[in-house]
Amino acid sequence: MTLRRVPVFAYDWVLVGLVLLINLIGLVTLYSAAPSRGVWLQQMLAFPIALSVGLLVQLFSRRQVLSWAFPLYAVSLVLLVLVLLVGREINGAKAWFNLGPLSFQPLELAKIGLILVLAKVLAARPLERLLDYALPVLLAAPILGLVFIQPDLGGTLVLIAGLLGMLFVRGMPTIHIVVGLLAVMVLVPTVVWPNLNQYQRDRVEILFDLSKDPKGKGFQQIQSTIAIGSGGLMGKGFGAGTQTQLGFVPERQTDFIYAVLAEEWGFVGASTLMVLYALLFFRLGRMALECVRLEDRLIIVGVLSMLAFQVVVNIAVTLGLAPVTGLTLPLVSKGGSSLIMVYLGLGLALLIHRDRYSEV
Repeated sequence: MTLRRVPVFAYDWVLVGLVLLINLIGLVTLYSAAPSRGVWLQQMLAFPIALSVGLLVQLFSRRQVLSWAFPLYAVSLVLLVLVLLVGREINGAKAWFNLGPLSFQPLELAKIGLILVLAKVLAARPLERLLDYALPVLLAAPILGLVFIQPDLGGTLVLIAGLLGMLFVRGMPTIHIVVGLLAVMVLVPTVVWPNLNQYQRDRVEILFDLSKDPKGKGFQQIQSTIAIGSGGLMGKGFGAGTQTQLGFVPERQTDFIYAVLAEEWGFVGASTLMVLYALLFFRLGRMALECVRLEDRLIIVGVLSMLAFQVVVNIAVTLGLAPVTGLTLPLVSKGGSSLIMVYLGLGLALLIHRDRYSEV
């Protein structure tokens, strides 16, 4: 295996700057949000590892990266099966491996493996008949099923978002999109809803009236919206958020960290983070459009779709606009394995864009 040396000007440094800036905001917010300094130090330890992974992948060529597709996919399947057998259970989901003081969620690796495999398969043939969807769906189904039964509904939806984004860019005919929407309308009430756990159905039902159970099912989002509203225009200041510091904001270092940011930095700070995310996604979209090979575009769109879906849903949950899904805020929330895999995914996007004209 030959490692490559590439000129620094070959990279999209605007994307790199946006990623590092969002991550810096995350580390500062987590310092205030974390219930202990140990939690923040764990994330600080994960940051150089994640950055190293993003840099290390740049030593390879796009052809070498694409050769990882099926091995990564296979490893992901094995790890998803193993985590159900010997994994650590957190908040009712058996989705993590214990690695001493750290933990690893195989879902994060599965995202990368699935994106690479789907890119190779979808680029090989057009989506002209319904039968053309068979192989992509068969490849995605085992990973989706294993994540769903953990149970991790949020993770399942992120994977589906990536799949749908890649199918759309591949050129789904309009009639297929209509058929897909009709299938969703039929399957959600008849298959998906009956198979959700009771707590998952409660999260959807309580969304329509959070005040119905303010001390129980609606507590998390009520406290989140109170924290966001109390931040006002400019916020209460770093470390001075009363809802956060008094422990009213639930899961403040993970699922609801956006509420912490909004309380301490106000509408200005919360909006600034939204704009930075929008610029990040715009940059990824532009990079995809600049790629000449369909396979390359599909990889970048897969990364973009999963990240954008997770950001939009996480912020919507904190604002009380979507049911609680357990999705964290990429580059901001606590989560070592998540941070490392986000850097890996974005590193792959940078590499693919860098080599968009290369034949090696």
